[in-house]
Amino acid sequence: MAAISANLGVVTLTADGATLALSQAAASDLKRRIAAALAAFHRERPDAPGIDLQQLRRSQAPQVSAAAFQALLQMFAKAGDVVLDGAVVRLPSHAARLKPQDQKLFARIAPLLGGAERFRPPRVRDIATALAVPEHQVRALLKQLARMGQVDEIAPDHFFQRATVAEMAHLLPALADQAANGEFSAAQLRDRLDNGRKVAIQILEFFDRHGLTARRGDLRRINPLRLDQFGPPPAGVGPRAGGVVDRQTMPGT
Repeated sequence: MAAISANLGVVTLTADGATLALSQAAASDLKRRIAAALAAFHRERPDAPGIDLQQLRRSQAPQVSAAAFQALLQMFAKAGDVVLDGAVVRLPSHAARLKPQDQKLFARIAPLLGGAERFRPPRVRDIATALAVPEHQVRALLKQLARMGQVDEIAPDHFFQRATVAEMAHLLPALADQAANGEFSAAQLRDRLDNGRKVAIQILEFFDRHGLTARRGDLRRINPLRLDQFGPPPAGVGPRAGGVVDRQTMPGT
């Protein structure tokens, strides 16, 4: 098969134990369509960081499996044609930016979402009250930042910084390691994050929606292929880190 692929000059993508072969023409056509779709999206949504990877696959290459499409994008990214930011795809020339007044407001909001309280940040109403800012203004800004990939709306009006979401995601394997069958409960996550059962459940439901975890009864199992979709873990946190990084030494706290 390797010799045939080399003789034909095809592009091969290996994912999930299977190999997909594309002709050079098909690969070039996919790259052209993806670039055009990204350019159109950036024009329509200049404040957004890019397109969700799975959304892009469904619109441009629905016949390609999710794993193979990610491998294809990684190949394009290595060549400098696109940029992969976690689960978001963009053109190298694109950079989402806030308006100056929004930057000033977020500079006031950011400390409330980070530091020692990063696993239990205040909700939109509480932020608005604390900063004496209209609630709708705080909500609109945080939703814009969610589109930019800087925060994630874990539950309605409850936003976490993307770095915190990545940190929580990379702590899950350590919880799974504590059980012989690799499954863990919301109570275990609550105890690890010290943020209350309701918030822990909302975090896990968020991960369920993104395919990082799968629920069976009151337990969850991790899909390791989705572990990096929110970005790499902070220093000292990893799949087998076994503990939360000291809150006083986290960057930006």
